[in-house]
Amino acid sequence: MMEAHIFAERSNTTAEHRDQPVKEYYEGLFGQVAGLYDELAELVGCHLYVLSREFGVAGGEERMSAVYAGVQDSVGSEGMVEQARAELLDAAANADVMVILLSTDVFQQTVEEVWDELVEAAKPESIWCLGAARSSLEGFDFEELEAKDCTVLTYQRVGVARIGTDTREELLEAVKQKATQ
Repeated sequence: MMEAHIFAERSNTTAEHRDQPVKEYYEGLFGQVAGLYDELAELVGCHLYVLSREFGVAGGEERMSAVYAGVQDSVGSEGMVEQARAELLDAAANADVMVILLSTDVFQQTVEEVWDELVEAAKPESIWCLGAARSSLEGFDFEELEAKDCTVLTYQRVGVARIGTDTREELLEAVKQKATQ
């Protein structure tokens, strides 16, 4: 079965109770990420990684109460970045679909810092969807991914939207086509 991996940051808007999965605990515009996860999960195996300076990286299906129970002190920005880089590199090697939707700062500290290694680890013919500020995306060379027959979709983040409607539709269509091959 194909595997999709989604990386996104937490939202400032949360539910009242922590006794629910991470992907349901965060609200507001995080709903775009949770909705995309649900749609991809209907097509392929799906994994969601949520980044936070409080706990580092948590899985979307983990209970929020368990995530917080395991945190003694806030991991801070450096701890989150280190964990995120490791998770990104690990996921890239297995991902048929890699979705990275991050703010400018976090994108630069994680993805940009390990880009060459991510490209090297990337599975041939995988689908990559990157959502970040135009300034971050403009500096990237996607030729090496494309040389591996990877599909590369980008969304130039405007404001707080994690992914645009058109990019989301393109991504879902590409995944559907690949899943039925």
